[in-house]
Amino acid sequence: MSLQRVLVNRFSVRTWVIAAATVGAVIGLTGPAGAGTGDPSVQFTPTLARIPGTNCAAIINASTTPQPRSGEFAVKVSITRTGESCGAFRIAVRWRNLDSGSTGGQSDRVDENGVLEQPDGVITGMGMGPGRGRVEVSLVPTDESYPQRNDLEHIPGKVTVDLG
Repeated sequence: MSLQRVLVNRFSVRTWVIAAATVGAVIGLTGPAGAGTGDPSVQFTPTLARIPGTNCAAIINASTTPQPRSGEFAVKVSITRTGESCGAFRIAVRWRNLDSGSTGGQSDRVDENGVLEQPDGVITGMGMGPGRGRVEVSLVPTDESYPQRNDLEHIPGKVTVDLG
């Protein structure tokens, strides 16, 4: 075997190794993962609700957004309302960690104009986060009564996420 043929074979092997490593890295970065800063958002099923006002209803679309610390998530909300003289209400994010059994959540106000009173429509916090594991999350519209908020008539949006 000539020296030139040996160099060509080494070059070919190196090229294939580099190509395989690159493909592996790309597939690893875009494949499924638990929650973390580089994870994709997960879409909820739509929440449908009757809200305060004359013939008022809301369609609430939402998706999870990754957070910098593991075991935490946030929810980005988009609200479409219909009806006349619609009033304010709240959106409760309720979660349950299916692995540990812990539960929690929080609620945030939606004003009379249908705007979630959170920066950029993103609900963060979630009661200090559910921790690692499979987490079932639902969106539930509630009234503004205090201290016990009552659920409004609705079909909840749900999603299950794996938090790493």
